[in-house]
Amino acid sequence: MDTRQQALLYLTYLLVYSDGEFDDRERHAIKHICGVEGISDDDYQGFLIGCQDLTEREIFEKGLSLVEECDEDAKTAVFVWLYKLSEADGTVHAKEVRFLLYSLRRASINFDKVKETASQTPDFPSI
Repeated sequence: MDTRQQALLYLTYLLVYSDGEFDDRERHAIKHICGVEGISDDDYQGFLIGCQDLTEREIFEKGLSLVEECDEDAKTAVFVWLYKLSEADGTVHAKEVRFLLYSLRRASINFDKVKETASQTPDFPSI
């Protein structure tokens, strides 16, 4: 996996668990993201196993460190997926908003650019 794919996995992991729920719509959305981004099921499963012994803080720092290695377009792409994923379960929770805003600020990414790009990105397929 490349750096952008790894960053995406770390940060999506945190986002989907930030509200304390990981429902079928979010699972479906992550499967879709992995398909579009060329992340194999084996790579995704290996990533999940690798996260088992990490704290939330370690996962966050690893994800942000990887994002910082990306160029601006790749950074924006990661955050577009996160933005879209925050809406996947039909409700944007306060913890998801805080996570997104804090992550955007730490990564020096412009929220308006992410929101604009996300509006031009197709929604996740229905389950």
